[in-house]
Amino acid sequence: MSSNDGGDVVLVTGGSGFLGQHIIKLLLEQRKELNIKEIRSLDIVPYKNNIGHEETKLLRTFEGDIGGDLESLHKVFAGVDSVFHCAALVDIAYPPNYAELERVNIKGTRAVVDLCIQNNVKRLVYSSCTSVNFVPFKGRSTFSAVINSTESKTETPTLDSSKLWEQDKEFLIAGYASSKLRAENIVLNSNGAPLLNQLDYLATSAIRAPLTYGECDSHFVTDTFEYLSKRDWVFPRIAGVGGKQQLVYAGNVAWGHICAYKALKVSTKAVNGLPVFVTDDTGINDVSRFLQKMALMGERFKVKTSWWYLPHFLFFFLAFLLEFIVRLAFPYTKYRLPYSLRSIASFTSSMLMYNRLRASIHMDYMPLFDPDISAERSAKWYAKWWDEKQKTNKSKKAR
Repeated sequence: MSSNDGGDVVLVTGGSGFLGQHIIKLLLEQRKELNIKEIRSLDIVPYKNNIGHEETKLLRTFEGDIGGDLESLHKVFAGVDSVFHCAALVDIAYPPNYAELERVNIKGTRAVVDLCIQNNVKRLVYSSCTSVNFVPFKGRSTFSAVINSTESKTETPTLDSSKLWEQDKEFLIAGYASSKLRAENIVLNSNGAPLLNQLDYLATSAIRAPLTYGECDSHFVTDTFEYLSKRDWVFPRIAGVGGKQQLVYAGNVAWGHICAYKALKVSTKAVNGLPVFVTDDTGINDVSRFLQKMALMGERFKVKTSWWYLPHFLFFFLAFLLEFIVRLAFPYTKYRLPYSLRSIASFTSSMLMYNRLRASIHMDYMPLFDPDISAERSAKWYAKWWDEKQKTNKSKKAR
């Protein structure tokens, strides 16, 4: 199968995940405009329609591990015209699981590129993130500052080491940020690589999205709500007066991927081999305000902020001491903090605002969903998630 047969065959790696489901939903809704005849999903877990998209035979689902046996994946990539590579390990535990980050995010991405070349896939859009730019301000600080910066003006470390952990000092998120930047570099450096047929070349681009919210979120808001539910719904003020962070709705991130796909299909080469910031018009504020809004709109509980606050540098120092102890004990305890406290401290105190000029000009990107619709859909989904979680907890207690 190929685009010459009357339409494109597109593959979404990580199709069962947060962003993957949003991309599949939009591809199905816009398949006529995009001239798509088949959508494939590849994930390590069985596919489940968690976002409520249309059920259709147009969608074919596969199970496989991009960091595992590649021979079994050739059948998935065979006949594919374009790939959206969303599959990744999202993990900011401390100490970082370097081996698994290397296996999935780096080795897995290299495998996806190789499979594209061997199966004559013409286009590859990679799901990166702005954590690759989450670096210390002036190279020394415990927070970051990105003020309306474009991709070329936003600092990104130069990776010249073969070991993930040797680059950790370059980032404010240990392990994960470095793995995502390495994977992004693999994809962008493969732009223009000749395909196996010796007739076509691989065109690539990377979408850098800020912290993302929306339906099917299983990390950001859900984990925070779960944490707050055990602490009387009080959000601790651990960053002094705090910073401001740009957030983005998952539906708009998915639309950004599709805009990149459309841009790669034309011959202008405007975003070929380049990273692209994708943002929307979600209000820029500190994370606690956003969580309060989601809780208020969901009408299940009310999130408050603590009356006290810790200065950022004090909390960062305490987090450093705890992480130091956990790291020393890790060879014996094998215990990891589920989230790096230093990373959380740095994020909540940072000023993070990105300029999407490249996306607007070269991909003709404009947010598909306005802030009100984005918030309404998200709050409704988080409320549903909370109700289902409560039912599950009650059934466990009844046993």
